[in-house]
Amino acid sequence: MATLIQQIITACAGAQPVIVHVNRHTLYKRRWRASAEDGTELAIDLEAPASDGTILKATTGELFQIKQQAEDVLIIALPKTTEMAAKIGWYLGNQHLPVEVRPDAIILEKMDTLAASLDRIGIPYTLKRDVFHCKMHSHQH
Repeated sequence: MATLIQQIITACAGAQPVIVHVNRHTLYKRRWRASAEDGTELAIDLEAPASDGTILKATTGELFQIKQQAEDVLIIALPKTTEMAAKIGWYLGNQHLPVEVRPDAIILEKMDTLAASLDRIGIPYTLKRDVFHCKMHSHQH
């Protein structure tokens, strides 16, 4: 039987929560199932989606912490010229892609078609395995 989790807490003073590895797409949901590192089967039922680092409290009192899984991402270093900055902004804005903006780079989900397109138009990038923190993408404006 799965342990029910319906509560997110902000801190766990002194307690060491059990890690739950979760992919980004699962974190977009409010209801899902997972297995914690200690083998505990979890049934998650939250009022709002959780995120990387969230601490969950089970109805039985146990604490679990979400650790988002790394995935393949494309990393575009922030450009040094205004021309390249404009090119990147124009291109990515027209693609309506989920992005994560970091102080030194723009992070994108790895897609072969996107990588080929970046190559074709001359936007340099690197490929890396990393945690991609982006909001769920919506086409609503």
